This record gives sequence, C-alpha cells and structure tokens, in this order.
Amino acid sequence: MASVLSYESLVHAVAGAVGSVTAMTVFFPLDTARLRLQVDEKRKSKTTHMVLLEIIKEEGLLAPYRGWFPVISSLCCSNFVYFYAFNSLKAVWVKGQNSTTGKDLVVGFVAVSKAVYLLYLTSHYPPDKSAYSLMTCGRI
Repeated sequence: MASVLSYESLVHAVAGAVGSVTAMTVFFPLDTARLRLQVDEKRKSKTTHMVLLEIIKEEGLLAPYRGWFPVISSLCCSNFVYFYAFNSLKAVWVKGQNSTTGKDLVVGFVAVSKAVYLLYLTSHYPPDKSAYSLMTCGRI
C-alpha cells in the first residue's frame, strides 16, 4: 500500500498532467483550425496557416483558444489519474525490481487492456427503464 501512496507516483502524475496541458496549449490553435476546416465548407482558405490567420482577423487574437479551458481541465484531470494509477500499479507489480523499458511497456499494455475490457463490459450493460424511456422520447 505504501507504494501506491508514494511520492514517486505523485511526481509522475503531476509531470504527466503538466506535460499534457503544455502540449495541448501549444497545439490548441491547430486543433481549432482543423475543426474549422472540417466543419465550414465555405471557408475561403484551405491551409492551416491561412485558416488561423483568417480566424484571428475575423474573431480576434484569442479566438484560436476559444474552448481551451474545458479541454485543459478534463485533460489535466484524466492524465493525472492515468499517470498516478499507472505508476502505482507498476510499483505494486514490479515490487522493488529494477524498472526497464520492456517491463514498463508490458505493464502499460496489461493495464490499458484491462481498463478497456472493463469499459467495454460496463458500456454494454442494459440501461434502466427510466433512462431508456427518456432516451427514446428524445429528451436525452
């Protein structure tokens, strides 16, 4: 249990969360341009660079970052939990042995495959009557 609540797991979780937030912040305007290119068929320019310049000219300097905060909030939380859980599970499974890249890949593959299997099982569980009736009536 001590390896689950360790300082090392916390450091990995914070590093993963900060790294993902930094990467998404840097590349968020590219995601905005991609989305605009996919959605707006009437857009005059067809390159990413020109779409970004067009967005800034029409909507302002901060327009490429519109919607940034909700994306960053969810990404930060999910990556913090992911890296904390991954490092904690790795510490429990390896139990004091030297960590190698091969072992880390195996632990990551096993952890992700089990998580995906659990999500698959829970997503195919039949809904209760009230939620089903609301979905069929178009209220959800």
